[in-house]
Amino acid sequence: MNSSSTSLGRLVSAIHRYGHCFFDHLFSDIEIGHGPRNFLAALYLREGISQDELSEYLMMDKTTTARAVKKLEDAGYVTRSREERDRRYYHLYLTDKGRALAPRIWETRKQWTEILSEGFSEEEEKLFYSYLERAADNAARLRDKDIVYTGRKQTD
Repeated sequence: MNSSSTSLGRLVSAIHRYGHCFFDHLFSDIEIGHGPRNFLAALYLREGISQDELSEYLMMDKTTTARAVKKLEDAGYVTRSREERDRRYYHLYLTDKGRALAPRIWETRKQWTEILSEGFSEEEEKLFYSYLERAADNAARLRDKDIVYTGRKQTD
């Protein structure tokens, strides 16, 4: 199936773009965009983690995480608390406003997953997830080799 006209990147990019449109339409009433919404959704499940742990979990560079957290904080969805033992680290907590929005984000994610997996058998859906996880892990290895930008300083 890997013909010259088939590009995994093109297909993933199309899903990503259409997903942004879907989410942006359904969340046009709030002041944060799709990026910060993803961070908020992750925090809903992992409240109290550090910014570094959040970056690692979402496979995002630290600079992107810091910007998203700042937007969430400025909009009143998240608070940051310095770690007592190491003042360089912040732990992140949802505000009441953040806790109220997060279930809506997760429900919309569920809807998007249902749209994407329409017509898949249960076995096909499991395989699809398995393949996507493997592809994401393959891509993440580039980060570990400093081939893709991660916000970390590269060493010679």
